[in-house]
Amino acid sequence: MVIAIFMAGRIIDGKNEYTDVVTKRPDLKDGIDAYLFEKGRDDLIVVQ
Repeated sequence: MVIAIFMAGRIIDGKNEYTDVVTKRPDLKDGIDAYLFEKGRDDLIVVQ
């Protein structure tokens, strides 16, 4: 979960793209999604 939070932070900061991270690390998707929803940044979630 710590890695998911870290990666979600990078997505929020614009350092990584959501689709790139989720494609390379699908195991982190649920944690990233949860963090983005919690921070009110669910606009960054891209449905594939």
